[in-house]
Amino acid sequence: MRIGRLDLDGLGSPAALAAKIHELEPGLPPRVPVEQLCMQFDIQSIGALETDGFEAALIMDELKASGAILVAKGRSDARRRYSIAHELGHFLIPAHRPSGGASFECALSDLHLLDPKDRDRRKRVEAEANRFAAHLLMPPGEVRARMRQSDSSLESIVAMARAFGVSKEAMARSWVDSHREPVAIVLAHRGRIVRRYRHQDFPWLPDWDGRLPKDSLAAELKPAPGIFSQVEEIDPTVWLSERDAERVLSLNEQVLGQGDGYALVLLQAERDEDEF
Repeated sequence: MRIGRLDLDGLGSPAALAAKIHELEPGLPPRVPVEQLCMQFDIQSIGALETDGFEAALIMDELKASGAILVAKGRSDARRRYSIAHELGHFLIPAHRPSGGASFECALSDLHLLDPKDRDRRKRVEAEANRFAAHLLMPPGEVRARMRQSDSSLESIVAMARAFGVSKEAMARSWVDSHREPVAIVLAHRGRIVRRYRHQDFPWLPDWDGRLPKDSLAAELKPAPGIFSQVEEIDPTVWLSERDAERVLSLNEQVLGQGDGYALVLLQAERDEDEF
């Protein structure tokens, strides 16, 4: 691996930086060696720290000549890899300068921020680091190529997460972004909706008081960890407002049970093109 920071000179956007790395290192395996890349870019050490204060941190000098990454101890390999890629994003994106010090300290909630246009600068910066991490670990072109070779299901998302070495949720998020059809992923915990990822063409998902809709497959089945439900067609009004439900021809739902009461829900809509 010969790539260095000078090869990225002049680039500022998270997606462009990640794309350039893959362009210059076309032999990178699907499971990107993120720690090796860090060393190429002057990250001198990656360590673990027993802390409840943050999920990951980047410590560097004022001129970003070198840096060190710390990740909270005891995290899964997939989460650790994503956290390291997130901090590498802070280090490589020229505009990222920590306010009031020489370190970024990122909470778990920061690793879920996605809006690059947020009016809050700190949230916007964290969203940009997440975009870099996603594009580095799950290149959109490679994700789309794998999608063309598999069916549209939670089984495919889990298989791709394993191949890229990322969490199921991170993979589901990139899968939704790269999909050409109106799909959505819902992460639920003990019947309550935690996060939603919606394709731009998927109808708006009402809040439902923060709970899974009572007639949804996810609320009825509550599958055990590791168990996939069948893909089933359901009444669109279960998940959508009446107005939006009238604008789709069908809605399919699939559920994957996860540990500690979590569940991943896949929704796929067939739009009525005459209504759009």
